[in-house]
Amino acid sequence: MSNYFFSESDLTPLYNAVPSFIEETVSLCHVCYNHLPALKYEKDGKLYLVKYCKDHGIHHYVIENDIDFYQSLNCEYNKPWDFNGGVMIEGSDRCNLDCPHCYHIPNNKIQDPAQELLMSQVADIESKMRWPGDPFWVVLLAGAEPTLRKDFPYLLERIKTDYNNTIQCYVMSNGIKFEDVNFVKSSKSAGLDSVCFGLNHPTYNNNMIIRNKQERAVYNILEEDLGLNYLSYTMNNFNELNDIMQEILYKGWTPTHFRIRYGSDIGRNTGQERLFLSDVFKSVQRWCQDNNKSFEIIEPADNNIYHIMVKVEDKYIRLIQWCDEYDIDMESLKSGPWSDFTPGSITNFLNQIIRRNAWKNKGLTLLDSPPERYHMRQIPITDKLDLKKLI
Repeated sequence: MSNYFFSESDLTPLYNAVPSFIEETVSLCHVCYNHLPALKYEKDGKLYLVKYCKDHGIHHYVIENDIDFYQSLNCEYNKPWDFNGGVMIEGSDRCNLDCPHCYHIPNNKIQDPAQELLMSQVADIESKMRWPGDPFWVVLLAGAEPTLRKDFPYLLERIKTDYNNTIQCYVMSNGIKFEDVNFVKSSKSAGLDSVCFGLNHPTYNNNMIIRNKQERAVYNILEEDLGLNYLSYTMNNFNELNDIMQEILYKGWTPTHFRIRYGSDIGRNTGQERLFLSDVFKSVQRWCQDNNKSFEIIEPADNNIYHIMVKVEDKYIRLIQWCDEYDIDMESLKSGPWSDFTPGSITNFLNQIIRRNAWKNKGLTLLDSPPERYHMRQIPITDKLDLKKLI
C-alpha cells in the first residue's frame, strides 16, 4: 500500500520509548523492511533514532555521532547542488569488476533487461518527471555496469530520438569500457551526455591493471569533451584519504565535482564498520588543516545527514556516508537522487538500494511502498512531519 497512516497502536509504544524527541521521522524495519514510525532524539551528544515495528519491536540506533554537526546542517535545495532533476534505472545486472563494496551484487549469468522494458520504464518516469517550464531531465543508466549492454549506443540513440533530445542521458560506470577511445566517441555520438564515474582507488583494490584502465578512461572522457559529472571514491579505511586528496588536487582532472565516502553495510559489504557523515567530514577537514589547504562548506547545497558539499582549494567535493536498514532516516531522504530500482515507487537512491538489497539480494518480499511524502518530486516537501497524519 502506498497511502496509509500510522495508527495509535503504532505510535504509542514509540512515544513511550523516549521522554522527549527532536523530530518525527520514518524508518525501516531491519527484519521485514516495512516503513515504520520513528523519532530522533539526543543522548550523550549523539543523535539517536528509535523505531517501532508491531512485529519486531522497539529498536534504538545512533544515526549521527555528533549532534552539533547534525544541527549545523543546512538542508536548503539549490541548483546545481540538488539532484532532483533525474532518475536512475538499472541497465544491467552484469559487471566486469568485483568490488568489495558493491551494493548491487552483480550477476553475470543473467540477461540484461530488454530494451523495450527499459523504454517503458523511461516512458513511465517521463510522465511523472516532466514539469512545466523545465524542458530537460536526466535518465541515468545505472547497474551493476550498464556499458556492458551490447545495445548500449542504440539504447542511448532511442532515448534521444523518442523524446526529441529533451532527455539528457547519463551513465553510472566504473569506467573500464571508456578506456577505449572509440567507445567514448561512439557513446557521445549516440547521445551520452555525461559519465558518473566510480573510480576505484589503487589502495582500495590493489589492482593496477584495472586502475590504469580507469585512468586512461578519465583522460579519454575529458579529451573527447564528453561530460564528466563526478569522480567518486569509496574508502576502505581512512589511510586511503591522503592518496585520494592528493589525486583530487593534483591530477588535473576536471569533473563537475568529486565524491568521497566510506563503505556501508549494504549488499556485498556485510559487516562493514558503521561510520557517520561527521566522521568523514572531520577527517577531510583535518587533512586540509594538516596540509594547509582551504576548506569551506558550500551552502545551500542540499546538505543533510548523509551528504555535505565542501570546497577544498578550487575543487568541489561531495562528502557522503550512507545509512543502512537499521538506521535509515526518511526525513533526510525527501530529495534526489531519485531511483527506480524496486517496484511501486520512485524514491531516494538510499531508500531504493536498501530495499533492493532485501528484494534482489536477500530474496525477501517487499510488503509495502514508501509513503507518498518521500516519492519523487522536483521541489521536495519542507513542511514538518506529523506521523499521525502521514500519507
